[in-house]
Amino acid sequence: MKIIYTRGNRTETLASIATLRKILGRFVRHRVFYEVSSRNKRGHEFFSAKNTFVVGSIEIVNRDYLTITIFDAHNSSHSIEILNPSALRIYDETMGKGFAVSFLSESPGDVESRCYLRDEGNEGEGFVERGELGRLSLPQLFDYVEEITHGRRLAGPRAEPPFATL
Repeated sequence: MKIIYTRGNRTETLASIATLRKILGRFVRHRVFYEVSSRNKRGHEFFSAKNTFVVGSIEIVNRDYLTITIFDAHNSSHSIEILNPSALRIYDETMGKGFAVSFLSESPGDVESRCYLRDEGNEGEGFVERGELGRLSLPQLFDYVEEITHGRRLAGPRAEPPFATL
């Protein structure tokens, strides 16, 4: 597999699986935007799927061919599997914009598949974690608000939020 660095327009051959693990390890426990797409070389896109998730772990196996599996930290049924990529492009020219890579695979018939990954920051950055109050139903929330406002008028102990029923 070739590694293409956009800064300096350098191309190298992947030295080892350990090098690839080190490069991709930057995504673990980070929120990642990804796009998986396929297109012919003239630019006509066949499909594109985009999403974001927090990377839980990355598995790299090199038996008959290189397989890279990226697992979602919060959804065990969601993962991205990249099979036998021909090149890894590292987007390292824009400092402060987030680290990004793309895996490229070519097949006969001038069709190119691409998996683009961009680091969106540490897990939880820019996203409000839902606490107990975020899990309450609307009627439970009204009951809780009434309870704490009534409790303050009576100068009683502070009411705790009720547990949510999901």
